[in-house]
Amino acid sequence: MNRKLLTLAIAGALVVPMAAQADITLSGLIQAEIGSWEVGDGDETNAYRTDGSNESTDMSRQTRTWDEGGAITNYGPSNILLKFKEKLGNSGITANGQYQVGFNTSNNKGLIGKKPVWVGLTSQSFYFRYGTLAGAYKSSRTLIDPWSYTSLQASGTAGGMSGARYHSVDWKSDKQKFLVNTNAKVSNSSGLTNEGFVDGALELGVNYQGFIFKIQGVVDDAADMDGAGLLELRYEAPSFAMWASASYTDLDIKDSIGDAIDDIQDSVDELQDDITSEEAKAREVAREEDDGLGNWKVGGQFKLDNRLKVGLQYEAAEMGHFDNNSEGGNYILGSIEATMDNMVVAAWVGAYSSDIDDKNRIRDVNGGHLDEDALSWAVGVKYNFSKRSQVYLGYRQTDSDNDYRDENIAVLGIRQKF
Repeated sequence: MNRKLLTLAIAGALVVPMAAQADITLSGLIQAEIGSWEVGDGDETNAYRTDGSNESTDMSRQTRTWDEGGAITNYGPSNILLKFKEKLGNSGITANGQYQVGFNTSNNKGLIGKKPVWVGLTSQSFYFRYGTLAGAYKSSRTLIDPWSYTSLQASGTAGGMSGARYHSVDWKSDKQKFLVNTNAKVSNSSGLTNEGFVDGALELGVNYQGFIFKIQGVVDDAADMDGAGLLELRYEAPSFAMWASASYTDLDIKDSIGDAIDDIQDSVDELQDDITSEEAKAREVAREEDDGLGNWKVGGQFKLDNRLKVGLQYEAAEMGHFDNNSEGGNYILGSIEATMDNMVVAAWVGAYSSDIDDKNRIRDVNGGHLDEDALSWAVGVKYNFSKRSQVYLGYRQTDSDNDYRDENIAVLGIRQKF
C-alpha cells in the first residue's frame, strides 16, 4: 500500500505543475469490425491478378478483421488523443496543440499509424496551425457520409468519393497485360483527397459564427509535397450546412506508366509521314502543362431537428479517384440519416463517372474496352448504448462496368470512445 501511495504522490507532483500552466485533456477511440468481404471477377481480359487467380475466377468470400492497412477499412480510426491549450495573459490569444497516435485492435504492434500532430495560436475568430494536419479537403466528409471511418464509408474503394483506393490497375509492359492489384497498399494522394493527412503543412483559418474558412499549404522546398495546397469554405447553421473544398499540387503524381505510354506513342507518331512539326510541338507543350492535378467539391446538408439529415455532394477528382486512371472522374453522392431514440438508420448512394481514355482501359479478349463507371450504395443501423458506446451493422455494394472493381461487404462493428 505504501508503494502505491508513493507512486501516486510522485505522479501528482509531476502532473500538477503541468495542469497549472495549461489545460490538458486525454481522449481516444477504440473500434473493431468483422466483415464478410467479396470482390468481383473480371470477364476474360488482357489482365491478371496479384492474388494469383485468373481472369474468369471469382475471388471467394472472405472474413476480414484488419482495421489498419487491410483490405476492409482504408485506415483504422482507433487512436489516443492528447490536447492542450493555454491562455496567453490578457492578449485574447490561446496557445494550443495536439498529439494523436493510432493503433490497431486486430493486429496491434504498439502505437502506429499517421495521425494529426500540430501546434498553433488561436484568437476569437482567427487561428494558425503548423504540423501534420488532417487535410482541409476531407474536413466535411462526416457531414455527407454517415458511415465515415467504417468499412461502409463512401470514399476510396467504395466509389462514392475520392480517397485511398483498392483494386488499382496498372499496365505491365513486360507481360503486355494489365495487373489488377488485390492488395490494400495503395496511394491515398498524400492527404489531398477525402482521406489522409498532410505533412509539414501550414494552416490559416477563420471561424466566426458558423462561417469557417481554412487554407493549408506545404511551403518547405525540401518536402516531397512542396507546392501542394488545400482550402475549405463552410457554413453551418442549426438547420443546414454548405461547403466547398479544393486541393491542388503542381507535382506530377500521375501514373508514371501512363506517362511512359504517352511518350512512346508520341515517338511513334513522329515517325509517321502525316505528322507536322507544329503538331509534335503542340503535344509537347500540352504534356509540359500537364503537371498540376486538382480536386474540388461542393455540397450541402439539410437537418430537421437533428433527427433527419439529408445531404448531396458533387466532386471532380484528378487524385485518388475510383479507377486510378490518368484523366480523373466525377462523383455524385447523396445520403440520409434518421435518428429514433438510441437507433440511427443511415444510407448513402454514389455514382462515379470516369473520364478514362481508351489507352488506359482494360480490354477484353475481343479487343473491346471496359468502361469504368460505377454505382455504389451502403445502408445500415447504428445503436448507441450511450454517448460513448455504439454497435453497428450494415452492408455496402459497388457495381462497376469493369467487373474487377465490383465489391460487397457485410460488417458488424463496435466503437467505444473514452
